[in-house]
Amino acid sequence: MNSILTLSFFSLLLLGGCGQPQPSSVKCEDKAWMLNPNSMGKAGAVGSAMRTYDQKTSSQRTLAITRALDELSLQQGVKVKLSIKKVDIVVNDNSHTTMDTQANYSANTKISAHIQDTCKDKLSGEFFVWMLTD
Repeated sequence: MNSILTLSFFSLLLLGGCGQPQPSSVKCEDKAWMLNPNSMGKAGAVGSAMRTYDQKTSSQRTLAITRALDELSLQQGVKVKLSIKKVDIVVNDNSHTTMDTQANYSANTKISAHIQDTCKDKLSGEFFVWMLTD
């Protein structure tokens, strides 16, 4: 009786594990928009960011979006001024890092875009954002 319960338990575990969704095997470099961001007659751009100082995906995403918008604005003839200021302070073996990013745009045109897709490379940790104009 005990062996039947044990066998039933392991059978349920085996069958239950088969129904789990598998992670996508599509790699970032396999996505067509990486090399050709323009789609459906709309201008597109890809922005990327490596791991940031705070190791947060949200910071990477923000930086990648900023870079994609900069690329779109350059395509539209908008002048962009981007400045990044990074300050590292070390006192008695305790460190503190601050980063300030500022972007100024000047043009008579308005750029309206949306995020079409994102991808994070599992090996390098690089985050990619694909944006298309509206």
